[in-house]
Amino acid sequence: MTIRHHIGDDTLMAYANGTLAENLSVVVATHLVICPKCRRSLSMMEDMAGLLLMEAEPMELVQTERELAEVIPSRAEQESLLAADVAEKPRTHADSGVPKPLADRMPASFDDIPWRTLVPGVSHYPLSWEPVAGEKGTLRLLKIAPGKTIPEHSHSGQEMTLILRGSYIDELGRFQAGDFADLDGTTHHQPVADTSEDCICLIATDAPLKFSGFFSRLLQPVFGI
Repeated sequence: MTIRHHIGDDTLMAYANGTLAENLSVVVATHLVICPKCRRSLSMMEDMAGLLLMEAEPMELVQTERELAEVIPSRAEQESLLAADVAEKPRTHADSGVPKPLADRMPASFDDIPWRTLVPGVSHYPLSWEPVAGEKGTLRLLKIAPGKTIPEHSHSGQEMTLILRGSYIDELGRFQAGDFADLDGTTHHQPVADTSEDCICLIATDAPLKFSGFFSRLLQPVFGI
């Protein structure tokens, strides 16, 4: 798998420091499983953050912080637990090849998911996620039949798309399996599935899309996209 489009630095930093919304984090975590380059970038960011903390002036802990420090595992303990977890749970489900962060949320394989039609040739399946206070948005799988087009749209906020199968082409280029589209309000596009197989994507947004066509705008409240 050749990955040409990667997670933006700002998004990766937000993921590293835990400020990225839960639904967006699912897409990032799924991409990280299959992209060595982004995993290396994440590791460098975490190492830099660790160095900054080491160079910061020490502060006396209050009683509550001392109690937390006693129960939180050390870095070595965390790495040991992570290694055991990886050994016990492979990165992908053997029966589907779907990275685990996504596979845990899927009710079935791609072929057996009860897809819901949005427009002819375009279907979706909403995935569950647990927003914290103030978080809004969607998390869903999207399937585009060969040659079909997503209605032209822009974005009210951030949209993250991970291509899982097939490919599409839009104003930004060609995106194929493994590629990550990190989009914001400046992006205006109209993806078209450009191969002989369905293009299946994992998509998260933190605000509604802004469709250009009259018919598409009528459908938006119905499907919540």
